[in-house]
Amino acid sequence: MKKIKFACNLSLLTLFALGQWACEWDPYEHDSDPVRETLELTASSSQIALDENDLSATVLTFDWTPARPMPDEYLVSYTTKLDLLNNNFGSSTAIVTSEDDGIFSRSYTSEQINNWANERWKVPVNKTFTLAFRVIAEYAGGPTYEMPEVRTVEVTVTPIKVDVFDADKVSLSGTAISSVTEIEKTVENANLYAWYGELSIGELQIPVELEGQTYYIVPSDGNGALRDGELVDVKMTETPVSWNIPSAGNYRLLIDMENKQVRIYSSATDLKPLSVTFHPSGAEANPEATIEVLDLYAYGAGTGWGVRKLNLKQSFADPQILIYDAEEHNGTKLSSGMKFCVAQNFSVGDADYNQNNAYCFTCPLTAEGKKQNLTLTLGKEGELHGGVDKATRDSYYTIPASDLLIFDLRHGTILARNK
Repeated sequence: MKKIKFACNLSLLTLFALGQWACEWDPYEHDSDPVRETLELTASSSQIALDENDLSATVLTFDWTPARPMPDEYLVSYTTKLDLLNNNFGSSTAIVTSEDDGIFSRSYTSEQINNWANERWKVPVNKTFTLAFRVIAEYAGGPTYEMPEVRTVEVTVTPIKVDVFDADKVSLSGTAISSVTEIEKTVENANLYAWYGELSIGELQIPVELEGQTYYIVPSDGNGALRDGELVDVKMTETPVSWNIPSAGNYRLLIDMENKQVRIYSSATDLKPLSVTFHPSGAEANPEATIEVLDLYAYGAGTGWGVRKLNLKQSFADPQILIYDAEEHNGTKLSSGMKFCVAQNFSVGDADYNQNNAYCFTCPLTAEGKKQNLTLTLGKEGELHGGVDKATRDSYYTIPASDLLIFDLRHGTILARNK
């Protein structure tokens, strides 16, 4: 029994001694020295701007010093990687180079970085981005594994300025409009956006979504004063400039994406529908009639010689552009010979008249001013002649079956085309 007690006491003493030793032992004082790394990496600048006027010139250089020296049995190799900072040197995005012996520098031109930004990294147009450059020194051979040395540096890049004028979506916003409202392209012109509606006193902005980024269509001169009814040159920027709407009312807004222009009409300057004044049947003895052209009535072989009201839709861009969209008429396409009259039945004073006496639009007359029938070519704009004389009323356009039939009364043209 005494032996057992002695053994227990000895164990307790041993554990106590080990505990005291553990408290006094400092691994940082007794462990091996950390590896002394010597690789240092620097960039020629922390911020650069790509130069479109000298694309082939070097715009960015990275230099590094050799990694720590090792015995001859070790071979050291250097690998460099260039990528967008947030890509984390992904296999599909990083530009990877195995550097030749004795090379401790890597340079890039504006052209290289610009091409990679556009094609490989898909950087949004005109957006500043940050590059990450990494150099890795790795050791091979030798009796033991040696940790590589790795250094990374970041550089902010201002891209080549691109005059962007395109859109995936165009809207109106600001205090002058009750809610953010999308603007649609016009049917008659894919480069033209148009809107008509009510605005209040306040500021109007035109935000644009393009490739996931938001830009603003703004006056090129930065002047947001409303130039009522005038063409204003515009550009796209990341910072909004508002148009000041001085009074409440209905406004028409046109955005010409091709010519980079905006025109805003108040009710005082707004475009008006066409009004025609004529003597029925072209007879001076008949009393004069004035009709505002908001729709047209087709008559001819294409209607079975009956009158057909077309229920045309006015373009937001111009009330004198009238559109027949077959999709909005249960897919029914207009075709065959027709003329287009401004009225079916109308009265002047005590006299009643019909489409046979009305002002009509049709194909042009012959050089001698005589009636003729012409065929409109699908997809090609044709002349739209208007009049009330007998030769005009007896002339017919053969219309090709199409999705859209567009009457531009302001410019005297007609176009049949498919969507």
